[in-house]
Amino acid sequence: MSKGFLWFCQNNTKTDYVELSIELAKSIKKFNKENTVCVITDVNSKFESEHVDIVKVLQTDSSKTHQVKWANEHKAFELSPFTHTIKLEADMLWTASTDWWWHHLWQHDLVFSVNCFDYKNTVVKDTFYRKLFWRNDLPNIYNGLTYFRRSQKAKLFYDLCKAITLNWEKVKNELLFACHDRYPSTDVVYALAYKIMDPVNKGLIDYSWFKFIHNKDMIQAPWANNVNEYLFPVKIKDRILLGSQRLNRVWHYYDKKTLEHLDERIF
Repeated sequence: MSKGFLWFCQNNTKTDYVELSIELAKSIKKFNKENTVCVITDVNSKFESEHVDIVKVLQTDSSKTHQVKWANEHKAFELSPFTHTIKLEADMLWTASTDWWWHHLWQHDLVFSVNCFDYKNTVVKDTFYRKLFWRNDLPNIYNGLTYFRRSQKAKLFYDLCKAITLNWEKVKNELLFACHDRYPSTDVVYALAYKIMDPVNKGLIDYSWFKFIHNKDMIQAPWANNVNEYLFPVKIKDRILLGSQRLNRVWHYYDKKTLEHLDERIF
């Protein structure tokens, strides 16, 4: 039985996701004994790092012509080398050990981050960014923290994600109300796929601890012009402080320049 973390890393004209991926892998290995990492990338973003155990290069890049690289994410199930996988996004950091998670997650086929946290450790359900979810009565799940194991249920879920992604224009026009996303947003794809599988969320697992801190402006500080200037994230040895609060959860920092700010603010 193998366990590991997996995410996709595809650079675009704005962001070096290779750099972000290496920092995420380093943070996972710093805090966890169970820390095997697999990164799925493309030919242009291919890299090697002592902190990443497995690098898989996409044979077919479904996002090759896209500025936003979402169209390969449905391949997580087929490309994962693990029996038990925690899927992430590259712009995240680990801040504490989560080895104990596996003892709970392995009992299920699929577990999602339902809702998210703000920096005060408060669960946030309704956000400015999820109006499409409200309009379409989609489950409030986030792909950035997802667990799946090798199972028929997980395969069915990712088969649905694949069908939605490959038929995105038809899906967004005929199955979703007022969806204007040019590319298949992974959060929307996941939510729609799960709704098709489980229309009333009867089987949706909502662990209070399986969520991440989401550092988007309108979640953390709607009144601030810039959330990083307002909350002023700093690094003190192995600790990260955000708005004077020490982080002890997975942090989805979102702003791709956050790592630069942290490196400038080391104490």
